[in-house]
Amino acid sequence: MKKLILSAFLLLGGISAQAQVFSGITEIDKANKEGIYTSTIVDDKYVKDSWQKELSKYGKVESGRGGSYKVMNASVASISPDPVILYSKVSREKGRTQIFLSVNTGNETYITGTHAKYPAAEKILNDFIEVINLEEGVRTEQKSLTDISDKQSKVVKQGERLVRDIENNKKDKERLLKKIEDNRLELEKLLTDVEQNKRDQQKALEDVTAQSKKVEEAKNKVPKP
Repeated sequence: MKKLILSAFLLLGGISAQAQVFSGITEIDKANKEGIYTSTIVDDKYVKDSWQKELSKYGKVESGRGGSYKVMNASVASISPDPVILYSKVSREKGRTQIFLSVNTGNETYITGTHAKYPAAEKILNDFIEVINLEEGVRTEQKSLTDISDKQSKVVKQGERLVRDIENNKKDKERLLKKIEDNRLELEKLLTDVEQNKRDQQKALEDVTAQSKKVEEAKNKVPKP
């Protein structure tokens, strides 16, 4: 959108409770159109959707390039009993979203700050700004809800993970206790086996001694040459 050619002054009564409304000129459909505009901090992608819906209240909306809109034979009772032509453009300027509205009441006569129907045109912009700000409030609260829900989900998942970790810890403890018990039983068996081995060694030594004695006795019975 080409930079609006400002009249460099606020319109009569241009400071409203909702927003500041200015007069200006911008290019729409390759032609300069006089009109009024305001701005908001709301992102233009949201403004465009909502503004198109707003314009559709007055008639069929024709979308053009660069965020431009046109409503031929628009029915705006607060401005004229006869059909008017609405030209509009939504653009991003210096970090804000501008909404430009040009109302052709006939014979290339456009509503600006000195026009008798200026208050009615201004009200269209102000009412829209109020709506778009409320919608932005909903989005902001929804984002906060989403963030809080995500945080809750993470906390819940962390809690579930901790429960699993506790269960795994219990199982590890049970395995360790079983291993300790198995080790104790194995040690007891080893100690028993050692004692049995000592007895077996003693018995084997006694058997060897007794057998050695028998060998000697047998040898003594053999006649000497």
